[in-house]
Amino acid sequence: MIQASKLRGPVAKVKGAIDTPDLANLNNLMETLVKTPAFRLIFGREATACRVDGSGLSAGLAMPVLAGRPVDRLLTIPEGGSVQRLGALYLVKTDEGEVIGGFASLPCPGPVESVARQIYGEILPALGDQALYRMWNFVPHINATVAGREQYQSFNVGRCHAFREHYGEAAMESRLPAASAVGIDEPVLAVGFLTGRGPVAFFENPHQVPAYRYPEQYGPCSPSFARGAVVTGVDGGSIGYLSGTSSIRGHETIGKGSLEAQFGTTLENIGAILERMGFADGLDPDWAGERAFRVYLRNPGDLDRVRERFASVVGETAAEADTMYLQADICRSPLLLEIEGVFAR
Repeated sequence: MIQASKLRGPVAKVKGAIDTPDLANLNNLMETLVKTPAFRLIFGREATACRVDGSGLSAGLAMPVLAGRPVDRLLTIPEGGSVQRLGALYLVKTDEGEVIGGFASLPCPGPVESVARQIYGEILPALGDQALYRMWNFVPHINATVAGREQYQSFNVGRCHAFREHYGEAAMESRLPAASAVGIDEPVLAVGFLTGRGPVAFFENPHQVPAYRYPEQYGPCSPSFARGAVVTGVDGGSIGYLSGTSSIRGHETIGKGSLEAQFGTTLENIGAILERMGFADGLDPDWAGERAFRVYLRNPGDLDRVRERFASVVGETAAEADTMYLQADICRSPLLLEIEGVFAR
């Protein structure tokens, strides 16, 4: 993925690990673990786990890779940056104390609501007055019903309550980041995020109801995210974060049972939100900036068809070299695919 540090200056070299005390009995202790240049997500692992070593902060995820690279380098940290830990939360920070990314995961053997509320309840206070830019949520068995409620709806309740408690009801909608939420076949809730002090604007799709205003048929709390975000750098450059996008018009699923119909609607939605974000040419084969995509597929057997169709839109180079294809359940059972991306220029 395009690295957020593109907006931030020089890249650091690894400065080596720092000896750390045993954290088992030290509640609420934040400590520097290692000087590091990178924060990355690694897919295709047997189990979800976070590791800090000389290569940086690596969050492994138990999500099958169907095609493309398994490693998504989210962030390269400016010189002097570090990784710090607070319980289950890992924070990537600059030498000036600005949090620029992070990752958290917790076991979730039952309903996900309380775990989501806990994770978000730890992330938000750690950021102070900084804005969240982009969040990735990996929800255990996202379409399963646990204790009478679908896990995605349960996740939305926990996430929404955490946002309300932190921002307040009146200010919450204007602070919601770009995000995605897909299923992971493991009893763990994992959340990755990018954040900072730079100017950010959030965007909605004119063809869709904002997710945070969905009607009650989708659960007691609406999904709390924006369709896209654009961060402006000190040099005038910008990075656009496209949220996970599927075949939804208004608030209704389109093309149930038809991969072709869902792919077409998804691409139309992407085009509409990219235009709002100022990246109207973001899907063009001759796109002049940097970009990267993730495509989540419910059914592995759809890979070849989707990859061929995607290449016909963005070009073979982008569909192969700049795209990761993953197997994951989507937030609604009828949805067959979801596409997200990041764009920089």
